[in-house]
Amino acid sequence: MTTPLYDANNPEHVRKAELHQEDVDKDIEFILSKERGRRWLYGLIWGQGHIDLPSHVPGDVTSTAFNEGARSLGVSLHEQVRVASPKMYMKMLEENHFNE
Repeated sequence: MTTPLYDANNPEHVRKAELHQEDVDKDIEFILSKERGRRWLYGLIWGQGHIDLPSHVPGDVTSTAFNEGARSLGVSLHEQVRVASPKMYMKMLEENHFNE
């Protein structure tokens, strides 16, 4: 079974993509609505995603690749949160990043 291609010229495809993004944004806002959710998400982005740390492990390409995969996910989550809910993103930073 093949997945139909997305056609940006097709209004129905665009509408479905917009509805999906709105739903994802609501999921992110739900997680960010509680201090516990903000703390958990912060840990994923900066802890396991280590977006502020280098991925390179000298002489170990496998570990470097693993770290870069984790970092890639962290960067993706960071951007989704920052765009979906800028105010709650800043609140998450105030609670976790600036008070370390």
